[in-house]
Amino acid sequence: MASGSYVWSPHADAYAAVLLDPVSGRRALIRRPAAGRLPMDDLIRLETLAFRWVSLPTQAPAQSELFGALDTDPLRVLNGMNWLLAYWAVLWDLRAGDPAPQLIRRLDYTGAWRNTGPGEGAPEREHVWRAITERIRAGVLAQLTGDPDLRSRYDAEVARLAPDVFLHITLATMDGLSQDLTRKGLALEGMAAALAEHTDPGDGALPPFGPPR
Repeated sequence: MASGSYVWSPHADAYAAVLLDPVSGRRALIRRPAAGRLPMDDLIRLETLAFRWVSLPTQAPAQSELFGALDTDPLRVLNGMNWLLAYWAVLWDLRAGDPAPQLIRRLDYTGAWRNTGPGEGAPEREHVWRAITERIRAGVLAQLTGDPDLRSRYDAEVARLAPDVFLHITLATMDGLSQDLTRKGLALEGMAAALAEHTDPGDGALPPFGPPR
């Protein structure tokens, strides 16, 4: 079934679907994350809020909702955002053949939200930004691979540090990547809802993303 610029096909596992990018002719297997860990409704809402956060007219209410959710369950929010970043990296891999793990290891943000200086405390702010960005990359790789040890290490870092700082830098990272991929011709908005539409809830133990072919 067509969905935007992609074509979805069913898979033997009802919680998975095969995604075809007609531009590249390549396919990837996309699986829902375990329903008890990252419900699709949460992922759809997080995607919506991430795009609303970058628009000034809708930024304040989006930020308020995100921080409210963060107060309730920070790991569910941050791991959900990491899952979306991993999903976007797979979509770019599908289109361009740029391996998703490599794109994730390059994730960074250098735009207007990165207000680390000049002025007093600028080196410290820059150090914090780089340190959290490194941890975000690890968290996104954990969602890409489904590696439980990577996930546990990321979760421990969030608990040890400040979830609100993770949220701010993850939002900025999502903004940077989504703008970059949109300029390159990808349609990202609505892709979480498209996965929900073409799959059923499940608790499969397999990695969420099969490598594009």
